[in-house]
Amino acid sequence: MAIVTVGNVIKHAEDFERMLGDYYADLAERSQREGVRLLTDYMGRHCARIADALARFDPDEIEHILKIPLRYEPQAADCHCFDGMELPSDATAAQVLDTAITFDECLIRLYRQVARQPVEQDVIELFEGLIQTEEGDEVQLKKIKALDYF
Repeated sequence: MAIVTVGNVIKHAEDFERMLGDYYADLAERSQREGVRLLTDYMGRHCARIADALARFDPDEIEHILKIPLRYEPQAADCHCFDGMELPSDATAAQVLDTAITFDECLIRLYRQVARQPVEQDVIELFEGLIQTEEGDEVQLKKIKALDYF
């Protein structure tokens, strides 16, 4: 069994964020609806949260945090979150928002699995910050949907 580090989880989450960016860019390109194109463009530009979270720490501290081994390998957010999420080119903004909320929930589950492990406080703070960011994003998406903004 390979040792899983915080860095492995962060890399995996960054890869997932890149997949999200590609997903939104593809949908924006295919969509016939101007509101959906605007929404997916916005979401594609704002889905990369890891770099912002890491920037809050000193570079030496981050180097240390990324090397910390985890006791349990988290069940990661991955391409399975994309299963059944192929939206048609005529998707509504509500459908896009529902899909985005599902993706946020995938990342929140991953981050919680790490934050609940017996690890250093810096690791817990990093992942709790990521959870708060994703939860805040989820609330914003639900508000946009409720207001029928697009």
